[in-house]
Amino acid sequence: MPVYNGERYLDAVLDGLRRQTVDDLEILVTDNCSTDRTAEIAADHAASDARVVVVRNPVNLGLAGNFNRVFALARGRYFRWNMADDPAEPGLVEACLRVLEAEPDTVLAVPGWDLVDEEGRSTRPEERGRIPVTVWSGDRQQRLAEVNAYVTGPHRIGVLAYLSGLVRTEALWATGLLGSYPRSDRVLLTQLAAVGTFRELADVTQHIRIHPDSAGSGIGDRDYARVWPTFHPGRPVPRTLLPWRARVHLEQARALAAGADGPRQAARLLAGYVRANPRQLLG
Repeated sequence: MPVYNGERYLDAVLDGLRRQTVDDLEILVTDNCSTDRTAEIAADHAASDARVVVVRNPVNLGLAGNFNRVFALARGRYFRWNMADDPAEPGLVEACLRVLEAEPDTVLAVPGWDLVDEEGRSTRPEERGRIPVTVWSGDRQQRLAEVNAYVTGPHRIGVLAYLSGLVRTEALWATGLLGSYPRSDRVLLTQLAAVGTFRELADVTQHIRIHPDSAGSGIGDRDYARVWPTFHPGRPVPRTLLPWRARVHLEQARALAAGADGPRQAARLLAGYVRANPRQLLG
C-alpha cells in the first residue's frame, strides 16, 4: 500500500486488509513522508500484526515513485496495490488468487468493484451499471486492441480497479511499471496485456472511493497544474505542461509497438488508439 497523508481512511483500509481470508499475506505500507498521522496509524497496525510492514521513504518519491517502490520491496509471487482510501472486502485476495492458481495464462485477476463516496456509500451507480464485466481475449493482438479501446473509452474509470488487481510478480516486472506522468496506468495495463490475459470477477470485493482529495483527482478535471506536484513534489510547475501530460500518448505508442506482431499490426493498433477517442489526444 503506497500512502501519503492518508490518515482519514488508512485505519479502516488496513483493517480490511488484515481481515483477508488468506493466511500467507504480506501487507507492505510505504509512507511517502506523510505529515499527518499516517505513520502513527500504520505503526499501530504493525505493532499488533506481524504481517504489516511499514517503510518510510527518506524523501517524497512522488506518486509513481512510491507505487513502484512498494512493488520493488514486495517478496511474494503475487502482488497487488491497494489504495490507502479504497476499502477491500475480506474475500478479495482469495478470490483473485484462485483465478491465478487455476489459469496459468492469466496474469491479472481483477476483483469485482463498485464506486463509493467519501463516506463509503455507493455513488454513481448508473455509471458503474453501464460498465459490463469485461471478458478479455486469449489472443495477444486482439487483447491489445481491447485494452486500447478500454483505457480511452467510456468505461475507462475501470482502470482504477485494474490497477488494484492481483498480478503475477514476474509479469509486472516485465512492464515499465508506473511512469511519472498522468494516465501512466493505461500504459502499464497495455504492457501487461502483451504478457498475458486478464480476468475480471463479478462479485464485488473492491470499493473504489471517489473523492476530491484522492491522489489523481485533478487528472479527471484536467487540472494538470494541481496534479504536477503529486508526481514531482518540490519541483516548480513548468510554464507549459503540454509535453508532460501528452507523454502518455508516446508511451502508449511504444507499448503497442513492443507488443505487436510487426510494424503493420503496430500501425493498426495505434490507429485504433487514435480512433477510440480522439479527444484523449488533447489531454
